[in-house]
Amino acid sequence: MSARVAEGWSLHGIPALVLENAALRVTLLPELGGHVLELVDKEADRNLLWSNPRTLPRRAPYGTHFDDWWSGGWDEIFPTGDRADLHGEKLPYMGELWSVPWMAQGGSAQDRAWVLATGLATIAPARFERTLELRGDEPVLRARYRVTNLDVRPLPFLWGIHPAFAVTPAHRIDHPGRAMLVGVSSSPSMGEVGSAYAWPHQPDPSEPTGGRDVRQVRPASDAVFGGHWATDLPEGWLALTDTSTRRGVAIVFDRQVFPHAWLWQVYGGWRGHHHVALEPWTGHPMQLEEAQAAGRARILQPGESLETDVAFALYSGIDAVSAVQQRADGFAVR
Repeated sequence: MSARVAEGWSLHGIPALVLENAALRVTLLPELGGHVLELVDKEADRNLLWSNPRTLPRRAPYGTHFDDWWSGGWDEIFPTGDRADLHGEKLPYMGELWSVPWMAQGGSAQDRAWVLATGLATIAPARFERTLELRGDEPVLRARYRVTNLDVRPLPFLWGIHPAFAVTPAHRIDHPGRAMLVGVSSSPSMGEVGSAYAWPHQPDPSEPTGGRDVRQVRPASDAVFGGHWATDLPEGWLALTDTSTRRGVAIVFDRQVFPHAWLWQVYGGWRGHHHVALEPWTGHPMQLEEAQAAGRARILQPGESLETDVAFALYSGIDAVSAVQQRADGFAVR
């Protein structure tokens, strides 16, 4: 099967587009903030993205609380993660894009298929464009982004790519960074908020060794959750491997655009859920004004655009990831 896009579908009354080839199936709900519902590894017959078992995808009023409407999957967080002020107006938690309808159009040519989706922020004068593309039967979903400041003033912003993945205790997280910062923690075993540690060994007083290996996904029965920043990524990639099947997915990005990553680890302690979100971010912390004060918010000048590419690359035959390299024929994950 060569790459193709199918329009005219719907899910729970919401228009859907399906992008697929022999390796991947991607289901998008553009009216729900450009939401990506499925990223299916066809060989494993598994949706890699987590689906909230108690919340179906549905249209949300602007400015409502993200967590109460979140159905899982992949969303774009812009222009802030936490609540913030922009030009004297209040930005909502997790930003604006997830709760506004996007426009989308599919296309194909030769051995490629794509969906271009565009969202317009409400308070932030910005246009957000994302093209998802499959090439041939390559097991790689490519995303090309373009973010444009439509204002006559400079636009400060934070942007995080927010895919939540379904996990089991057999899953393992890898990335190339060392310096970690605990941003959110439900218990001492997930770290003390504001504390730093060297990946992958986080101090944990409940462990006989005095620490734990953060790469290993914990069971839901642990009833904990936490969010940790990787603050010094020397290379732009994050990886999640199911060691029981030796299959996984790597997110590959430009670390000049996304120098940090947020690891949202939910092991039963947040609303009873079990998932991991691996998120490239343009800056930290997630609150825009705090990031500005720390000199880590990005700024687009009037009329300026930021363009970047991100890829979700499937791989198999390994239990852990030590490197991800882009090649002319795709990505080498080892």
